[in-house]
Amino acid sequence: MRIAILYQSLRGGTKKLAESLGTNFQSKGSSVGVFPITNYDAQFVLDADLIVIGTWTDGLFGLGARPGQIGKLNTLRDIAHKDVALFVTYEISPEKSLNGLIEWAHDRSANVVTSAGFKVRGPFRKNIEGDIQMFVENSLSPVEQN
Repeated sequence: MRIAILYQSLRGGTKKLAESLGTNFQSKGSSVGVFPITNYDAQFVLDADLIVIGTWTDGLFGLGARPGQIGKLNTLRDIAHKDVALFVTYEISPEKSLNGLIEWAHDRSANVVTSAGFKVRGPFRKNIEGDIQMFVENSLSPVEQN
């Protein structure tokens, strides 16, 4: 399976997570490309069986939290009818940001197979390796069945 992972990172946490996801997808036998949203291989993305898209959470908890720099995601070529898995990184709460990213994908007629928030910064940070593995499994299962 060919997987393109596209990310938008502010302080490096989302980039680091995207790279960890890439390693986990590769361990499952997938061919993986990990790219910043501002510099990706368009042909690799076009040929991908699954596109994983991630960004950071911008704004304050409960006060306009949203996917970080979502305008940069708008440079992505047409993802209509493509299988996509979405993730956001966050410090306090991922819900509004993740919902915004899901809405963004649905507005582009993408098939969202899974989505998740990963706490990579802030207080009470935890080991997210199990969450990463679950995200990878949840991303692959629906695509492999198609």
